[in-house]
Order: sequence, then structure tokens, then C-alpha cells
Amino acid sequence: ECLVGSEMCIRDRLSLAGVKPPKHMQGKALFGKYASDEKREIQFALAANQLHHFMPVRAATDGRFKYIRSYIPYRQFALRNYYQWGMPSNKAWDKLVLGGHNTNPDWAQTFNAHPAEMLFDLEKDPGELHNLSDSPEYAEVLVKMRKALSNHIRATKDLGFFMPTSRENVVLYDKVRKEKYPLDELYNLVELAGTATASNAPIFEKALSSQYPEMRYWASVGLAQLGSKGELKSCPAPLLALLNDADPYIACEAAYAAAYLGETAKGIELLNNPDKEADRKIGYSLLECLSLDKAMQPAIRVHLADLKDKAENLPRKANEDAGLMARGILVNLGEMDIKNLHGPESYKLGLKLNHGRRPMVPLPN
Repeated sequence: ECLVGSEMCIRDRLSLAGVKPPKHMQGKALFGKYASDEKREIQFALAANQLHHFMPVRAATDGRFKYIRSYIPYRQFALRNYYQWGMPSNKAWDKLVLGGHNTNPDWAQTFNAHPAEMLFDLEKDPGELHNLSDSPEYAEVLVKMRKALSNHIRATKDLGFFMPTSRENVVLYDKVRKEKYPLDELYNLVELAGTATASNAPIFEKALSSQYPEMRYWASVGLAQLGSKGELKSCPAPLLALLNDADPYIACEAAYAAAYLGETAKGIELLNNPDKEADRKIGYSLLECLSLDKAMQPAIRVHLADLKDKAENLPRKANEDAGLMARGILVNLGEMDIKNLHGPESYKLGLKLNHGRRPMVPLPN
């Protein structure tokens, strides 16, 4: 037995074809002429965007333990992608938890902010429900996995912490090398953002004025994390200034932070009414995030009439349409039944598409 990853598939294909995989290609071949006997002690994994929700996550496992690192912990895992939420099981789960009917804390985990670091014993807890990252008994394992993942990010020059706008009209791989981008500085800020304490606030405040957009973004994330945890109360002036940043990801993340740092009305106003219509989904992503926090719901309700208007009049057919996102926010606020999330026209279209299809019981041979 050995730990494997999807990055090994290409090496295997080349090796089976008798072609030596190039040195820069990650992983080891398991089969063929160039198969390696080397066993990997730790395997790594990644998750990138959840559609319009920018929320990078990385993971590592040694086969027994699994370490998950969420770099924006206040972004709940239950933020919706709307094709998946077309399934009755997802809607039933939302209705159970958001409707106040749930009696099992495990089932509500994805609707809440989560720890930046999570550690699971895969033998005792294959469902990954009981986080051991705060347990002194597993401190040594936690440090080992944290260090391994941190080293891996740097060794592979992980570019997954760059905002989607950073990738527009450029080959990011080439750009960061040509400009000699300070990746280590970025990684340090990214890793600090989700685990920071109030004593780290000056580091983030300094980075708010960085020439690099990504530094400004992750500085906003760090301050948002401190604000959402109640460890910082006031909004730094440079953060408030970022509400006018040219990059909508920076402006919206700063607005989210401002909402928790004494500038709630200003922050939510920007998230609900972006400067450009094309940026609405970026704002709605964070508004959806805020709408799962009951303490923030009264401030969002100020915009209830506008949200209802957008829910009816903006496009809501395709998976990433802003009209669907507005409807999702209304569901979180208790203003719309989850069964109506996609609207009656989608239900009728589904009936039409499925009419005449062969029943799947019994299953095909």
C-alpha cells in the first residue's frame, strides 16, 4: 500500500508508454518502465474556488491522520453552488438546519465558521467529524502535518492564493517568475490570516497599503477574521479606504471586514450594491456568508426590498447567476422557502427534460 494522488496519473501514463517523465512533473510513477519504489510519507490535496466563492483549502494525510487547513475560516463550507443545491437532499439539509429543526450539532458544522486548522484520526473517525487540532494529545501530529503542508506550498510555489482577477489575461506561472514576486511573503501572510490574534493586527494594517493586490486582499482577510471572532473592534482607516480598491475582490473582502469592525452599514451597502454590476456575484458571495450569522441578519434586512427585487429580476437560470445568489440570501434570512430556490420555471423545465426517460429501477446490467 502507498499514498497516491491524481498528479501521479500523468506520470503513470508516460511511464507505461515508455516515456521518461520530466523532472519538473510532480509525483512518482507507480507503473511502467519508470515506476518508482519510493513511498510517499505524506500526500497532499487542494480545493480551490467553490464557483463564485473564493475559499482556498489545502490538506495533508499520512494515511492515519488528515490535516485540513482552511485559509478563510469564516467562509462556511455550506456556501452554495446552485447546481448542487438543485438536489432534494441539499435542500432538505438546508431546511433542517436553517429552519431550526436540527438536533445534531454535527449536521450544522458546515453552516458555521470553522477552525483554520482541523485534524482527524481517520481510523477512529472516518467521517471526519471530531476535530483534534486543539487536543494536547495530538499536538505533535498537528505540528508535523502543519510543517509538511507549509513546506509543500513553498516547494511547489502554490499559486492558488492569488485572486481570480490576478489571473486575467496573464499566465500567472510566468508572471510571478518574471516579476520575482515575493511568494514567501505572501505565504506568510496567508498562513497568518486565519490563525491571527489581535497582536497581529499591525502586520495586516501595514500590508493594507502593499503594492501587491494579493497582499492587500489577505490583509483584509486577516482583519476580517479578527473582527468576526470579536478580537478587534475598530476599523482601521486604510481598511475602510480599500472599499474603493479597483479590484472587486479586495473591496468586497474589506467590506466584509468592515461589517464586523464597527462599519456594518457601509460594509453591507457595498456588498449589496457594487460599483459595477459585473462584480455583484463577488459581493453576494460575502453577503451570503454574512447572512448565515444571525447577528448580521438585521443589518442585511435593511436591503430586503432590493434583494427581493434582484431575486425576481436578475438572471437565475445558470449555475452562477446573481438572481440565484440573491434567492439564496433570502433563504438564509428566512424570507424564502428553500424549495423555491430555483423558481417554478426550473421545476417545469426539469419535468420536461426528464419526461420519457427510462426508469432507473431496476438498474442497467
